[in-house]
This record gives sequence, C-alpha cells and structure tokens, in this order.
Amino acid sequence: MSEWCTVESDPGVFTDLVESMGVKGVTFEEVYSLDSASLHALGQVHGLIFLFKWQQDLAQKDDRPTATAYEDHLFFAKQVITNACATQAILSVLLNSEKVQLGEELSNFKGFTKEFDAETKGLAISNSDLVRTAHNSFASPNPFASEESRMATKDDDLYHFIAYVPVAGKLYELDGLKPGPILLGELDGADWLEKVTPAIQARIETYSSSEIRFNMMAVVASRADELKAQIAALGDAAPPELKQQLVLEEQKVQRWKAENVRRKHNYVPFIINLLKELAAKQQLGPLIDAVKEKQRQKAAAGGGAKKK
Repeated sequence: MSEWCTVESDPGVFTDLVESMGVKGVTFEEVYSLDSASLHALGQVHGLIFLFKWQQDLAQKDDRPTATAYEDHLFFAKQVITNACATQAILSVLLNSEKVQLGEELSNFKGFTKEFDAETKGLAISNSDLVRTAHNSFASPNPFASEESRMATKDDDLYHFIAYVPVAGKLYELDGLKPGPILLGELDGADWLEKVTPAIQARIETYSSSEIRFNMMAVVASRADELKAQIAALGDAAPPELKQQLVLEEQKVQRWKAENVRRKHNYVPFIINLLKELAAKQQLGPLIDAVKEKQRQKAAAGGGAKKK
C-alpha cells in the first residue's frame, strides 16, 4: 500500500485537491469565528472540517456512543491508512452532500462503495488511484527525504481532521478513527450551523486553556459561481459592487493556484545549478565568507549587548 503524504490545512490546497478529483462548484474557506453571523456569511455550507491536536488520553475519555442504522443515508469510512485523515474528512463532506457536483469518477466511487461496511469503505479510499493521486499531489518535492518511516512517539505533535455534516435531518460528527459516526442530534428543521456550534465549542473545551492550535474549514458553494449567476441574471442592471466582488474572488483563486504551483515545484535542481554556476565563476566562496562574517558580527554584537 503506497505511502500518503501529510496535507497542509489550507483553503487553496483543499480546493485544488477536490478539483483534481473532478468536483465542481466547491471551495474551502477558513472559519475564524463560530458566531452565527460569521458562519452564515459563508453562503451555502456543505460541511465543516475541524483540525485539532490529537491526544490519546482525550480520545480514550471520549465514550460517546456511535450511531447505528445509518448506512442507508450516511457515508462513513474508517481511516485505515496514516496521513489520510484530511482527505477522508473532505470526502466525508462531499459524499454526504446532495448539492455537490461530484463528477463522474467520484460519483462512481460513491455508488460502488454504497453497500460496503465502514472498514471496507476505508480500504476503498486507500486503494483509490483517483483519491490517492489527488492527495499525494501535495507531497513535498524533497529528494533528500528519508525513505524510512517511523512510528510517532509521545513527543510528536499529531493533528487530526474530522468532519461535521447535516444528513437526512440529523447532525453527525464523522471521525475515521472512531468505529462509527457520532450522532449529535436531530435537526427537526433547525439550522444545522446553529446546532453544530455548541458541539464544536464543547470539543474545544475538553482541552486545557493553553491549547489554542485549532483550525476550522468550511466546505462551501463557490462564491465566484454564485456571483456570476447573479450578474448574468441581472444583466446590465448588475451593480458594480457585484462585479468588483467577482474580480476579488477570481483574484483569490488565481493567488491560490500560484501558491500551489510553488508548493508542488521542486526547486532543488535550480539551487544546485545556481551553486555550480557561482562556484564556476569563483563567486561562491566570497558569498559564503560574507555570510560567515555577518554571523560573526551579529554574534559579537549580541554578546556585547549582554555585557551591558
């Protein structure tokens, strides 16, 4: 089974990842506040993805029962491979939303795995060329990385992604490390974003006050697509403000694309060739000496400051 890389929690990375799987009309937005106004300002929210520091003691204390009889309306997969939790949380949202354009391949995957149990669904994800290739497209291009893998130790910071989704009138927490989904309650027609906030806040409060490393991402309908539809419907009557908003959205998407190109590009050959050229022109040695001299002067200045 091939190795899966770690994936950075970034809206541009996640948007690129799902687009490479054929998903249309979906973007990711950072959630900076759980207040109602901030969440509803995001537009149509398909689900939320929560990143937190995984701690074994807290995981063992979580004795909430997992749901049963969910298979007919909910896609839940157990995580069976290391580092797959980001993509698995994303799929937990995408495959449970009736409003997402999955594309042909992911739609076929959803249909193919419909009758699988949670363990087999997890295996299907890990063996999917489509999903694995999209995920590993963000592997760091580091030719010096060791091919040896090691087990995480208690001193390592381990982070984990889970998803919150509304499905069939119910609110679920989907964590691939659990034996099943956690049913957070019936919605009974209520706004799911209002219902999910207390659950997330309760999760955060289980940590000590010193732990602030959390991240929340919303899976939302493309704001650019929505603006284009509004402008097209209004025609010449479309206000300049809408057009300006569209320009800003398109600029953001282009910025994401440029950042992702830099993430994926291997700069090592360029650096090696640059060093070779500098050495051939006898410029490398003087540059190294200059850097060493700056470091010496900085250290001397620091030492002098301490003596005062």
